[in-house]
Amino acid sequence: MIKTMEWKEIDCKNVKCFQLGDDPQLIYIVKTGFKNKYMVLYEDAYQLNIGHTKILSRENIKEQYNIEL
Repeated sequence: MIKTMEWKEIDCKNVKCFQLGDDPQLIYIVKTGFKNKYMVLYEDAYQLNIGHTKILSRENIKEQYNIEL
């Protein structure tokens, strides 16, 4: 079914991107449709953690990354 359908891009304001200092390491924080649940998606130039994903709460993100949402 999906192969016969076409994906269309929709406007999304639920994604934030952060870089760790000057390192080529990024995290994307995506707000899910669930209350106080976020996906943290890793991307790095070394491809060590690329695609690694965590599901965290706002409080966990503050605690682990010192990022206030």
